[in-house]
Amino acid sequence: MSAIVDTLVEQAKVLPEKDKLALLDALFDLVCPTEPAVEQAWIIECEQRAAAIDRGEMALIAAEEVMLKYRR
Repeated sequence: MSAIVDTLVEQAKVLPEKDKLALLDALFDLVCPTEPAVEQAWIIECEQRAAAIDRGEMALIAAEEVMLKYRR
């Protein structure tokens, strides 16, 4: 890494968790920008899935189980 990146990483390490997450979101948007319509569609999808889970209509699968499937 460059000296600038090293400095930024060191500064980020001391940020509160909330600020680290905000920084991560901002950096991700720099390298992988999303269209507002796509972002809104994902928000709606996530809300619908969460509601289906709350109603017991959608089963949850443990992350370990999913990772095992894709490591094969």
